[in-house]
Amino acid sequence: RYIHPDGYADKCTFCIHRVEKGELPACVSVCPTHCMYFGDLDDPNSEVSKLLASRKNHPLIPEAGTSPRIFYLI
Repeated sequence: RYIHPDGYADKCTFCIHRVEKGELPACVSVCPTHCMYFGDLDDPNSEVSKLLASRKNHPLIPEAGTSPRIFYLI
């Protein structure tokens, strides 16, 4: 849980400050079960693209029509 210094919760930015430095988002780095992945879906050679191509998957709440970029692997 991240609380903004001004006292309110902020929307997840996938730790853009870390990603810009070539690091993974904090949640991915500390996931104890190593079940979270992060990467460039537009790069067919990225680990996340390969996982999506090789496993059944579905996006998070597709009926919302927001073109989500979070997927659950089955």
